[in-house]
Amino acid sequence: MSLPIAIDYRPALLSRAGIGRATRELTRALSERPDVQLHLFGHSLARAKVPARPPAAAKLHRAPIPGRALPLLRRLGLGADALAGRAPLFHWTDYVQPPLSAAAAVLTVHDLAFVRDASWHGADAAPLRDRTAEAVAAARALTAPTEATAADVRAFAPNAPQPRVIPWGADHVPTDTLPRVHDGGYALCVGTIEPRKNHRALLQAWRQLPPSRPTLVVVGAEGWECEEAVEDLVRAERDGVAIWRRDASDGELWALLQHAKLLAYPALWEGFGFPPVEAMAMGVPVVANDTPPLREVGGDAPRFADATDADALTAALATTLFDADVRAHCVRAGRARAADFTWRRCAEQHVELYREVLA
Repeated sequence: MSLPIAIDYRPALLSRAGIGRATRELTRALSERPDVQLHLFGHSLARAKVPARPPAAAKLHRAPIPGRALPLLRRLGLGADALAGRAPLFHWTDYVQPPLSAAAAVLTVHDLAFVRDASWHGADAAPLRDRTAEAVAAARALTAPTEATAADVRAFAPNAPQPRVIPWGADHVPTDTLPRVHDGGYALCVGTIEPRKNHRALLQAWRQLPPSRPTLVVVGAEGWECEEAVEDLVRAERDGVAIWRRDASDGELWALLQHAKLLAYPALWEGFGFPPVEAMAMGVPVVANDTPPLREVGGDAPRFADATDADALTAALATTLFDADVRAHCVRAGRARAADFTWRRCAEQHVELYREVLA
């Protein structure tokens, strides 16, 4: 008998960032299972920003309903679950959770960076913390993509259900050789321009590399608390140190990643970190900040450094760019490590959890 499951699909429609990627790929993998009947909650006034079509096996419920109207509709008996096929289980996939009428909720906590350091999110940190606390308290079950994030959740809400650690997949990246979209040698950094992503430290370290360094291509839209980082990026472009692409389609991003000399990922904290594991899957060396979540996901494949220390980060970047043995290890170990992360296994573990909740 197939399980009727509703998923908040709005991130998949509205964002190319990690939460959007996770929602799209989990939905795709779940839709391939014959034991799941998927209902996708897509109601929003916002136009879709991602052109990917929902899986044919899933039913998309989408009407121009503003988010601020959802609490009122819930009071009228039309919670998000009622607006998405009345499935008995609803999976909250984002940090803004639509209110439910009757369904049991499963909540994915992607990370608690706003709890770890409120300055990374500025004025948004307190509302994020409050919403997350309410959702954790209301959820029947919790998931986290890494044990590091699960530990943060346990510290944040010790009386909540124990988070189930279910890693995301990495086998969504293309395996074919893609045409170049940028000429010459370059390294890549991917991530929204915000304090947690630590672009300023990366740009400082990049300037300290020898003149033979490649160009640094930064892909990321302006986020929050990013004025100084934007100034640094504009200055780096003017000086010929970096190229800043504020947006890139999936096709452009995959092509940029596949032909990059390395991926630099100096983020101060992550819940999972898609760009490193995607780079590893494509055979691209990774230099990453030395944090528990990135260690957990990357294993011994990336070159780790303290990304708050410009000299240490510069040394790791230089070694990975110019030492052939280090590069060969990163490529070999990265492919092997990324092969551990599959969306089929991710979907299987989610279905196990869904069944437990509905039982």
